[in-house]
Amino acid sequence: MAISGAPQKTAPTTPITKPVTQVTQVPSAARTAAMAPTPAEAVANVPVGVAGPQPSALNPFIARDLDYGSDWLSMLIYGDYGVGKTFLAGTAAFVDDYSDILYLALEGGEKGLKQLVKEGKKHGIDVSKRIIIIPISTYKQYANIYEFLKIHVKFRDANDVINLRRLEAQIRGFTAEQCKDDAFLAQALPTPKMIRTVITDSLTEAQKYCMYQLLGIDPLTQRLDAEPDSAQYQDWGRSRDMIQFLVRRLRDLPINSLFICGQDIEQDATKKFHYAPLLPGKLANDVRGLVDCVGYYMTVPLEGGQVARRLYLVGGGYGNAYIAAKHRFGEAMKSSFLENPTMMDIWKLDNA
Repeated sequence: MAISGAPQKTAPTTPITKPVTQVTQVPSAARTAAMAPTPAEAVANVPVGVAGPQPSALNPFIARDLDYGSDWLSMLIYGDYGVGKTFLAGTAAFVDDYSDILYLALEGGEKGLKQLVKEGKKHGIDVSKRIIIIPISTYKQYANIYEFLKIHVKFRDANDVINLRRLEAQIRGFTAEQCKDDAFLAQALPTPKMIRTVITDSLTEAQKYCMYQLLGIDPLTQRLDAEPDSAQYQDWGRSRDMIQFLVRRLRDLPINSLFICGQDIEQDATKKFHYAPLLPGKLANDVRGLVDCVGYYMTVPLEGGQVARRLYLVGGGYGNAYIAAKHRFGEAMKSSFLENPTMMDIWKLDNA
């Protein structure tokens, strides 16, 4: 038998063109740095994500002690549509060490975050003040988020409130004059965001946008009745490399990175179901290797019409199913899954 509550096999998902709304372009690193007192070149080349000395022309590599190891979490959460992946990732807002949060909406899933506001009130937390949302409609916008975050974490770690305000004012669409008016910004943004977690919702959709870019398709202007070009073999290879590169760069920033993915189901010759992230070809395995944790999220029907949500963090065979999952929590993880979890449970495991 397949794992209890497991969905049936579905047809492969193919990219489709859909109407989207134009959004403000995330500023480039050079433009952002030009507003700060540091020269643009210096800002763009500041090493981030790694503590201690950096390689140079004289020393091409540097040894460091374990004390320099990163405590930031990188995690992939995948599962069926509607299972609650967005809500689960959004509960990072309930954890002080994970806040503030940058939510990258590639699927328009921010509506699912509104439930967090109600849940947050039960815990005395104003979730709306801990999350900032950026709608994404092209792969270039998504890629530029890295440039924004690279500068943001530099100002965050220096507790540079003035430049944090300037940076946030830009992505919120303030005018150039307002972005330079520190007195105005002090009133408009008295407590600028200090982002410690970035949520990509979803990586499945990001890969589609990447392919659109490679095929020369603009999702903002593509006619709905125009048939797009078919992707060639080399396009899939380039897309795989681009997504790997972006996930790796986000992972290596001093920030928690959560990636949401759809689920892929395959059935082998022995009728066993295989559950994995919904990404094309070998990219699913590549991304799983790049992050610390991979969790499969699913619903399990209970007696009385109740439903439990389970996050499997231990990969392997479960009855007639194989689940792709992994974790880094060692003996702190007492079971193969978490029942009705929140990101607070992940934080507790990570800090046990």
